[in-house]
Amino acid sequence: MINKIAVALSALILAVIAILMWAAFHFYGTSVEADGKVTQLQSDNDLQTLTISTQSLNFQRSNEIAAAADKYAVKITGDSQEREIEYRTILKAEPTCALPIPADIANGLYDYANRLRSSAMYADSSQPVKAAVSATTSQRITYCQAVLWIDPLLTLIDQGNNQLAAIKKIEETRASH
Repeated sequence: MINKIAVALSALILAVIAILMWAAFHFYGTSVEADGKVTQLQSDNDLQTLTISTQSLNFQRSNEIAAAADKYAVKITGDSQEREIEYRTILKAEPTCALPIPADIANGLYDYANRLRSSAMYADSSQPVKAAVSATTSQRITYCQAVLWIDPLLTLIDQGNNQLAAIKKIEETRASH
């Protein structure tokens, strides 16, 4: 009888040991799997943090570049307006100021200006293009008017070049990150 009890007790102890070993391996495997998931989630969070900080830096840099371009545009527009006042003062004393430039040249300049204006407008089929329906001009330009067109046009080209340079700088900043 003692042998039977000893055998039963040994079987019970072996069963408990087997259950404990199974539980240990099971929970160890679950722990390793959970640790892998935690590591992956931490890696994902780190990558997301890096992406957000890079985007934030790019937005900040883009805003700085755009603000500088706007500031430059305001400055050169003001300078152009000052030059226009100066030119008007000088041209008042010019005796040939009212002479018209040849009609073919004037018509060509007006046509070109209207084409540029039309191409810059948004295509909206519900609204007529303003440049196409504007009042017909005399197509007459005096030499002084032509002179007064030059500086604002050069200013616009300068602004456009500065904006293109700013866009290029923004693209370089974005590419470097």
